[in-house]
Amino acid sequence: MTGKEVIRAAQMFTKNGAASRTSVVKEIVIGSALGLGFGLWWQRYHWAEDAKWEAYYKSLEEKNSS
Repeated sequence: MTGKEVIRAAQMFTKNGAASRTSVVKEIVIGSALGLGFGLWWQRYHWAEDAKWEAYYKSLEEKNSS
C-alpha cells in the first residue's frame, strides 16, 4: 500500500480503533438479506436433490414391477 492508501485506511478508524462509518442497521439488513438469499438457495438445492432421488427410486420400482 502506498502512503495515501494507508492514510485513507487509517482515517476510517477513530482513535480508539472503532470504525467511524459503521451502521448497525445497515449491517443487520445486509446480513439478513445475504442469509435469507443463501438459505433459500440451499433449500431449493436440497429440494432438487430430493426430486432426483425420488425419480431414481420411482424408475427402479417401475423396472422391478415389470
